[in-house]
Amino acid sequence: MRYRHLEIFLIGFILIFFLLAPISQMSWAQNGPPIVAIRVEGNTNINSQLILSAVSISLKESFNQEKIKNDIKSIFDLGYFTKVWVDTKQYPDGIELIFKVEENQILREIEIQGNTQMTIEEIRSAMILVPGQVMNWKIFQNDLDRIKALYSNNGYMITAVDGTDFSTDGILKFTLHEGIIEQIKIEGTEKTKDYVIIRELSFETPTKFDFSEIKKSMRAVYNLGFFDDISMKIEPGSDSNQVIIVIKVIEKLTGEAGLGVGYNTEDGWLGFVRYQESNFGGNAQKLELRYEFGSRTLYRLYFEEPWLFDTPTYFSLSVYDQIRERKNREEGEIIGRYEEERVGGQVSFGRRFSDYWRWRLSYKTENIKITALEGEVPNRGGITNSLTPMIIYDTRDDVFNPHNGWYGIAQAEIAGRFLGGDNNYNKYILDLRNYIDTGQDTVLALRLMGGIADTTLPEYEKFTVGGVNTLRGYDLAEFEGEQMLVFNAEYRWDVADNTQLVVFGDAGYAWALDEPIRLDDIKFGYGVGLRFDTPLGPIRLDYGLGEEGGQTYFSIGQTF
Repeated sequence: MRYRHLEIFLIGFILIFFLLAPISQMSWAQNGPPIVAIRVEGNTNINSQLILSAVSISLKESFNQEKIKNDIKSIFDLGYFTKVWVDTKQYPDGIELIFKVEENQILREIEIQGNTQMTIEEIRSAMILVPGQVMNWKIFQNDLDRIKALYSNNGYMITAVDGTDFSTDGILKFTLHEGIIEQIKIEGTEKTKDYVIIRELSFETPTKFDFSEIKKSMRAVYNLGFFDDISMKIEPGSDSNQVIIVIKVIEKLTGEAGLGVGYNTEDGWLGFVRYQESNFGGNAQKLELRYEFGSRTLYRLYFEEPWLFDTPTYFSLSVYDQIRERKNREEGEIIGRYEEERVGGQVSFGRRFSDYWRWRLSYKTENIKITALEGEVPNRGGITNSLTPMIIYDTRDDVFNPHNGWYGIAQAEIAGRFLGGDNNYNKYILDLRNYIDTGQDTVLALRLMGGIADTTLPEYEKFTVGGVNTLRGYDLAEFEGEQMLVFNAEYRWDVADNTQLVVFGDAGYAWALDEPIRLDDIKFGYGVGLRFDTPLGPIRLDYGLGEEGGQTYFSIGQTF
């Protein structure tokens, strides 16, 4: 009886097994057998854990053909392999996955061609890929992005990379195509001739794209003073390596004709009739006809050509007749008044010899006549013929309203001797200016100016200190001599569109030739002012305080 029960149990177990087996097989067929092992073969230099980190399928997970296919791609996308595939081994409890890889060669050398703007060393320093590593195409593609960023950060452009080759001996070669400017287009001009703008550019087409040169050229175009705004954009050229630079300008009023009246404490009431054009005929030539009347009289004709005979040669010519009243001083006391008339002319030539340096040579002839009005006056006038060579240094960002940069002039005026005339002397002048951008629409402007002569000068040729352009708070030309020193500081603040508030401090004095330069003699002035940007140029209104009280000054243009 006992054996009969055992028989029934075995038959039942067998029936249950055969009934459940199809169900289990059906589940495997639907979900795949479980993954019981995952490993890597074929790698010698790349760590297995790095490879497996790209695998998303995990142990005990059901075999999934689509997921494994994606894992093969993920391993390949690591960039280290020329080939990736998978093998499987079947076990009673599931499947083992074997990811097989074929590694890239070891990188032995990198050869770069086509670079001119950046050195091989600079380019290599931007790359992660270095010789001695297994070649990795993903890292290489990222390196190309870093190289393009290196060019861009230094103001250059890469339009394409081609010729990429990785040889069997482990040498990686590729060629950079640096952007070429093939053409310059000008937009927005109605009056100004295009060649006036193009000749200010520091490059000629075709040329490598260099943003520093473009920026410098844009500043030079803006400093012509003919435009309210200037912008630049890049357009595609005739092929993938070429670009077109489009310079767009908005012209402003450059000519002015009219009459007016003004007053300041130095000269009293003044009237004027003037025609002025700073872009005559759209050729960047300057022309001025001016007549002033009142407390002083002035007839003046001025012409300037910045590109004589289509060469970067500066030329200017002026003729004038100026009459003004002056005071004769002795040891600071006024001992007489006289009328000084200067009839003369000046011709100048110059040329730029680097980005920031230029020279200029001027010849001037004047006939000075003295007419006594009251008290003691200089005993004679005379003819002065002089030659003035000068060196100019200029790094200002904006010649009309600078916010940073330097400006300096060193000049020597040689009068008489072989030039003839009634006066023989040499005068030497140094004028240094620095503009410091202090942020938030403010700038600190500084000037140091000094002069010295080699002999006693006629009264009308002495250095003068005092007044609107040197030492505010004092009379015009209050201090005279053969030696002079002036220091100016202005804190300029853009308080509104076209309006500046200025706080200033001045210091200066002039000494006779036989006097020692004593810092104790220096006079000080300080005050506030306003600048208004108008079609006539910056209008300046200053109030300065000196030892004897305050004075108001009205003029055109910045102090320096």
